[in-house]
Amino acid sequence: MTVFLLLLCAHLIGDFLLQNDQLVTAKNAGRIWAHLKHGLCIAGLTWLAVHWYGLKPAFWYAALVGLAHLMLDSAKSWLEKGKAPGSKLFLFLLDQGLHILVLLAFSPLLPAATPDPKVIAFYQRFRLATPVLAPAAPASLAVLSLEKMLWVAVTYLAAVFGGAVLTNRILAWLTGDAQEEKTRRLSSAIGIMERLILITLVAVDAISAVGFVLAAKSLARYQELNKRDFAEYYLVGTLTSFSLSLFAGLWLKTIL
Repeated sequence: MTVFLLLLCAHLIGDFLLQNDQLVTAKNAGRIWAHLKHGLCIAGLTWLAVHWYGLKPAFWYAALVGLAHLMLDSAKSWLEKGKAPGSKLFLFLLDQGLHILVLLAFSPLLPAATPDPKVIAFYQRFRLATPVLAPAAPASLAVLSLEKMLWVAVTYLAAVFGGAVLTNRILAWLTGDAQEEKTRRLSSAIGIMERLILITLVAVDAISAVGFVLAAKSLARYQELNKRDFAEYYLVGTLTSFSLSLFAGLWLKTIL
């Protein structure tokens, strides 16, 4: 499971953090260089995620994952041409599901089951001596295993940054993509910060504070809510973002 979570972190970072709007537009326009650039990015991140298990096996493994990612993305871009926002939403969900299935199928193919001692020894050479006055880690953090920490990272990456793309797709489907680009960018930025806060509040069992976050957001947009189109856009985006945050926070409470 650890290998799969490492691969999933690499996928989420490559797809939702390092892939900007310009690259997505170029991919949708059928630009081969854009697909190759993204595929190489995924391959590089995959290699970084699993190179602990051996440099050479990780290289071939990353090349395989990058190629599979490239093929799936190319197929999605081709199928999306001329499609309605609802179809694009379905293809986005299908594409992400297939990416996860590929990672699940490929994770057992890595030959090594434990980290390569040579790679670990290389990094240990850069380890700094522990200062005498270094504070001890909190007991709650000390008991977290690597697998649990990876689950936390995957949950935040998927809900906070992947949730931004999903929310935009849902809004485009339900509102006909009527909002201006500037409004969408601002809404995405606000949504990212909102989900980051809400997930943390739910995970630490501070649900009562969630209402203050939503109230502050509504107060800032109070006058704009008089416009029906914006009000509908706002409500759909807020409810989608809140739902993602709630489920992600409850999942974190379960695993922690």
